[in-house]
Amino acid sequence: MKKFACLAAFALCFSAAQANPLTLDLTSGAWANLHNSAVFDTYTESGFRLRTVRAGDHFDPGYLSDIGIHNGFQNGDNVSWVLDFFGASFSLLNFDIAAYDAGATSITLTGSNGATQTLSGLGNMAINGMGDVTSVVFNIDQDGGTQGVGFAAISVDATPAQQVPLPGSLALLGLGLGALGISRRRRTK
Repeated sequence: MKKFACLAAFALCFSAAQANPLTLDLTSGAWANLHNSAVFDTYTESGFRLRTVRAGDHFDPGYLSDIGIHNGFQNGDNVSWVLDFFGASFSLLNFDIAAYDAGATSITLTGSNGATQTLSGLGNMAINGMGDVTSVVFNIDQDGGTQGVGFAAISVDATPAQQVPLPGSLALLGLGLGALGISRRRRTK
């Protein structure tokens, strides 16, 4: 029976932590201005980073929703930004689109795994094919004028990147190994 308890504890130790999907609220993170534009162009929250692709394109807190992004005046059309987890893999689950600015009507997503999806309309959009990616590029491809979008939340799941033993599992492993050591010690006496 003691050997069974030890084996069970050992097996539990190597089970991955099951994280629930995480919703980035897009208001409680940190801003950085890397392109020296007039407004922010990088936003990080819970280990995830949103960053613009071109100088002049930028994020605006409160623009059309919690975060808005639009092309700069020097950039006549299109706007792109990237979501990443600083090189670790994750799954993009949902993207909550609050509003489009003049000229913009859809967003095309391209994952680092080669999958693409085009989102149009408003509200919480389910994302397909963006599992186990290291980055997702969002692109509004329209001709002329300001293109922009406001978004309210992004749902992600970083479980594939967080294969970490649960603390309770490590404690069980220690107890099981201790019990096994005690039983072996008693047998040798």
